[in-house]
Parts: sequence; C-alpha cells; structure tokens
Amino acid sequence: MNLSGDDHLERAVTELGEPDALFRINGGRFLAKLALGVLLLVLGGAANYLWWVHGPATFEHFMMFVLVGLPLSGVSLLLHMYRNRGLLILVYPNGLLRLRRGEVDSFPWAEVERVRLRIQRSDVAFARDDAGEPAACWLPVDVPTFKLGDAGVTVVRGDGVEVHFGAALSDYEALAEDVQKRTFAVLWGGVRDRFRAGDRIAFGELEADTTGLRHNGKLLPWHELKELVVAQGKLSVKQSGKWLPWALVEMGDVPNPHVLFALADEAQRKVGRS
Repeated sequence: MNLSGDDHLERAVTELGEPDALFRINGGRFLAKLALGVLLLVLGGAANYLWWVHGPATFEHFMMFVLVGLPLSGVSLLLHMYRNRGLLILVYPNGLLRLRRGEVDSFPWAEVERVRLRIQRSDVAFARDDAGEPAACWLPVDVPTFKLGDAGVTVVRGDGVEVHFGAALSDYEALAEDVQKRTFAVLWGGVRDRFRAGDRIAFGELEADTTGLRHNGKLLPWHELKELVVAQGKLSVKQSGKWLPWALVEMGDVPNPHVLFALADEAQRKVGRS
C-alpha cells in the first residue's frame, strides 16, 4: 500500500511524537513561483517569436538575455518546484526526517558529517555562552526571487547519504538556521579540540590549523586575515592591506562553513589576546 505524504506524517508523529519543527512546501510560495515560471516561459516564447518571425531588433545583448535567459529561468524554476512537490521535513532533538512521495530518510544529528550551503551573500551570526565561547554559529540565508537553485542546504551523513533542502520550503530561512545550529552543537567540540591540538582541518579547498588558513599551497597567517566574506555565491578570504581576495572559493564547495567561521573567530580572538 502506498502512503501519501500526510499518511507518512501521521505515522511519524505517532511513532516519534510531535517534532520540534515541521517544514513543507509553502502553498502560496509554490503557486507564486509556479506562476512566475510559466510567465517567464510565455515571455521568452513571445520574444523568440517576435525575434525570429518579425526580424531582429536592436539591443542585441539585452535581447539575448530575453531570448535565452527568460525561458531557461522559467524551465529551471518549474523543474525545481516539480522535484520538491510533496516534501515534508520534520526536525527532532535527535535528528531530522525527510518525507517525500513515499520515501522516508532519517538523518540523526550525531551521524551528520557535513553541511553545505548554496547562498549568494551572508554575514555570520553567533550565540555565545557566559565565557564568550561560541555555543552556536550560523550563516543566515535568504530566498532568491528567480533562481531557487542558487539557494539550498545539503546535509550529508557519515555513510555518504545526503539530502538537499531548497528555498521552496516554508520558513526555509528558519530551517537553514536550525540545521546549522544543531549540527554545530555536534561538530564543534571535536573540531575545536583537534584544531587546538595542532591538527589541520579540511574545508574543501581550504585548510585551517593554528598557523593560519591554507589554499593551493599558500599560507595566510591568522594575524593577516582581515575577514571571511560571502558574496555572489563565493567565499572570499580577504587579507589585511590587500585589495584582491587572497582566496576565492565556491560556497557550495565548502563543507561546514559555519564551523570554519567559528574556527576563524577563535583563531583571531587568540591572536588579539596574544
């Protein structure tokens, strides 16, 4: 017997209790994005008809965006909404469940090894304990108007199984923050202890140890690090006194960026105290 999404939800709640939070495809957002995707396809189709049937117009660079960009954006938006239909995310103290069209996947927080973020721009946010140590660290996210594929959170278990959460979900911003806070609580202690012991911690192309950040064989000492900045979908490592970034990495290629930001904060605070 095939169970519907609501059937799976009822069964999960019966067996596990009420979740701390429930996220599902936002009905209003789904319809709005669906209408927008159709509108982009219609406008792109009309522009192509006028261009190819009635002859090219001026402003060729702008017209190339209209002829190609609008239809592609519309198709991308509709595909994204189609893939995420019926999606439910239940967040529990011990982990999260993904329910989607008869499939059930569990991701216990203790088994989560990596979190990846697709974000275009962000600052970093901290919650600190009484001693000033980070109790939580996360990168706030936003929902893009057109390219929903430019936003998302990916959670990867230690066995390699992963799940992706897109911006079409209701309260996507809250979900992304919650995932980062809960995984930070699990990951931070071990990473911090290894870092303090002198181990080199890998974050994709970037590596961090007590001497500084490393990228492509180069070393940036912590006292020369100006800041880490997320802009235009990339993580920019800025060096004090330099105009150009010391390193530029795609955000989607940086595992656990919230932990990296916390390590950089700890290292710079230590430099400031020395």
